[in-house]
Amino acid sequence: MKERSDRLSNIQILFIVSSTIIGVTVLTLPRTATELAKAGGFIATFITGVLMALMLIITALLARRFPNYTIMEYSKEIIGLVPAKILGFVFFCYFISVGATILRLFCDAIKVLLLENTPLEVLIITFLLAAVYLCLNGISSIAKICELFEPLVIGTMLLVIVLSLKNFNFEELLPAFKQDIFEWLHAVPTLAISYLGFEVLLFITPYVQDASKVVKYGFCGILPSIFIYSLFVAVTVGIAGVEPVTRSLYPTIQLARYIKFPGGFAERFDIFFMIFWILGAYTTVSSFLYLSSVSITRLLGLRNYKPFIPLIVPVIYMLALFPQNIKEISMFSQYASYLGLALLAVVVVLYILAVILKKGEIFKNDNK
Repeated sequence: MKERSDRLSNIQILFIVSSTIIGVTVLTLPRTATELAKAGGFIATFITGVLMALMLIITALLARRFPNYTIMEYSKEIIGLVPAKILGFVFFCYFISVGATILRLFCDAIKVLLLENTPLEVLIITFLLAAVYLCLNGISSIAKICELFEPLVIGTMLLVIVLSLKNFNFEELLPAFKQDIFEWLHAVPTLAISYLGFEVLLFITPYVQDASKVVKYGFCGILPSIFIYSLFVAVTVGIAGVEPVTRSLYPTIQLARYIKFPGGFAERFDIFFMIFWILGAYTTVSSFLYLSSVSITRLLGLRNYKPFIPLIVPVIYMLALFPQNIKEISMFSQYASYLGLALLAVVVVLYILAVILKKGEIFKNDNK
């Protein structure tokens, strides 16, 4: 049965999904997309977003079919106990891997852009402790923080895009329309990690007030990331050009630095942007820490996830420190993305099996 201590509104579902997706990778996404698809990076980013939105719909439909349980419980009814346990362990590894990747990307950016003399280890520990504090207060606290911060994060990113349009040159994007569609599709697996995070629906649906609307609000949650990511890539290339973007470590920050106000007002707009970007990164890392603790708890057949958080933190810390350079971080991120795509494929199979076998009715009958 589902726990009833935390109840999430529909709008909170929207912001949880959005805040879990929009986070650290926005800094490097234009460079990654441009390296893979050149001028067509914004098209590849949009295609990836549309495909991931379809995956979100299937994920939400599966979660809605079993509104009182997480995937850890109902997967046993669909594929059996042992395969379900294996799936649960893979989910646990996936959440830890993505959480560690995002944490490392965030702390590297903070060290390069703001705190050059601060040891990387100190940044990672500090940010992890802040995430632990939020997670220990439960899913309702995470939802409230997402509901508070996410509109500010989205608004700030849209502001950067709008203010950058005066320097935008559409001619830089024209080569994209001469590319083959396979050049765009080739970039999809790598870009997918920027949209991962909506898997949270598989674990938080039991806490939703109205599970029948989880598909609608989950879908609305991914829409901001599709448009913001695609616009960021397009505007960055349109202002700087393909080659400068591929050589830039954090092209989104460079985009914010191009913004100038008359009279010297707000000369460092990039600092303003980073303040709200940090808020987005905080909610993303917190969500994945929560998901990893809940997944291992349900895997072991337990309910209280809080004792596992201190045990998971050292694992995430060591994984975050494992990559030695930017290249290794990119490889680690790519592997995490592939693992996420594999899990989404399994989710699709689970949904198809649940429909064919008409699974879900037994759970509904148990609650009558």
